[in-house]
Amino acid sequence: MTSRVNIFQSMSAQLFTGATLLLVLTVALISYFLTVHQETTLTTEMEKAVALQGRNIALTSAKPLLRSDPEFELYPLVTKMLEDVPQIESIVIVDGSGRIQGHGDLVMISKLFDLDARAFTTVLLPLLADDEQLMQNDDASLFITPVASAGKRLGSVYLTYSKRDLIAGKRETLTLTIRIGLGALALGLFLSLIFSRNISRGMEAMLEGVDAIGRGQLNARIELKSRNEFRILAHAFNGMSRRIQSAQSELVAKERMDRELEIAADIQQSLISAATAAPEGYEIARHYQSAYEVGGDYVDVIPTRDGRIGLVMADVSGKGVPGLVVMAMVKVLAKQLIASGPSPSDVLRSINASLLGNIKRNMFVTIFVAMLDSDKNRIIFANAGHNPLLIYENETARARTLKMEGLPLGAFPSEDFDGTVRDYHLDLQGGDVLLQYTDGLTESRNEDGAMFGIDRVLESVSANGKHGAGTLVENLVAGESRFRGDAAQFDDITLLAIGRTTTVSSNLEEPVI
Repeated sequence: MTSRVNIFQSMSAQLFTGATLLLVLTVALISYFLTVHQETTLTTEMEKAVALQGRNIALTSAKPLLRSDPEFELYPLVTKMLEDVPQIESIVIVDGSGRIQGHGDLVMISKLFDLDARAFTTVLLPLLADDEQLMQNDDASLFITPVASAGKRLGSVYLTYSKRDLIAGKRETLTLTIRIGLGALALGLFLSLIFSRNISRGMEAMLEGVDAIGRGQLNARIELKSRNEFRILAHAFNGMSRRIQSAQSELVAKERMDRELEIAADIQQSLISAATAAPEGYEIARHYQSAYEVGGDYVDVIPTRDGRIGLVMADVSGKGVPGLVVMAMVKVLAKQLIASGPSPSDVLRSINASLLGNIKRNMFVTIFVAMLDSDKNRIIFANAGHNPLLIYENETARARTLKMEGLPLGAFPSEDFDGTVRDYHLDLQGGDVLLQYTDGLTESRNEDGAMFGIDRVLESVSANGKHGAGTLVENLVAGESRFRGDAAQFDDITLLAIGRTTTVSSNLEEPVI
């Protein structure tokens, strides 16, 4: 039996309280910003109106100020402006000597104008010219602009503009904003109450259903008519009871799958042939390390009927059981073809023709095939999309790469593939070592995401090639493992090295580990 939750501690009460606080804060912020925006707009419009009125008066006053009796034209101008524009409190037009020539009161004509600006504060506006000035206080704005003609200053206009309309507009805006805000707040509180109640009903139904499942009633179902997340959660709990009942059968299926993967791994190991004895004067070393239970790399050493040694390295693009099946096909084809002794390029052409139409679309195989003739100390090889061959030359004590042409197997028809592969040959000198590998070596990454790379492989081959094929492979494997550290291995790593042995003097340095 589920315990009852105090109403003030319930989720619905907390949601309602949180929604209310959020709503109040949102309405208050929106109201504030609307009020500020409207006040700024009204103020800007008034300032533009004041500047426009003042400039018009100054423009009209220019011609009268050029005469000896400007007051006869300026007095009617001033009085008409005062009558037509109620917002204008006063207009004073002075000449260059500072005497009043235009005023609403004739008594002020010809008197020196003394501006008392102590009650005003200067306002800086981008719309004002350099010789214009706008000042204001709480009740009015004072705009000062020059009167000029032909580039000569004749006097100034002092326009006092009332803020009554501005203050009234601000008050009206504030009242309207408060009314809208209170209405939105009331509506929001009502909707929050309804939503919180709906959430509360869904939560109660969920608690009852979970309590029934917790008591072992796995046939209990939570039925909700709502279309919100509680309905999704109810479906999840209903599915949970069904999954518990089927857990045992899923466990059996998983154990069977694990066993099948173990069998597949055993089959793959059987496809990797046992070590073949190298011919006299040569050393062959190889290494295979799968990243998963079933990998997609293949390496083999195959004796031919005419006494030569065939060398194969392949990398199937697919992993798992599909990759294993393709790898088995390649192994069977390679052993049959190489044993009969054709050239490496002919082997590749035959395997490609056999794979076409027999492997899944988007799967392909990169492969390197070589034939070693120990009597002539010559190796002939061909490549189908595999990595470059690395060669350690004892004479220079340096390693280099040999890039080879050739498209991958199984992806291109014979008419496109056959012309891309060809045979290469090398005459091996004493101490020379050849290394072939899969991209699991060069693309190995450490915990920082850095890649092992071909440069590190070349460096290791240059340092360890003089010690022979076996030592070279051992040190490369150790170097990759040390570089990768605790990072996971994401691809199979396969190495194949063949070297022509030579007498090694006793003062040679130790291999680089």
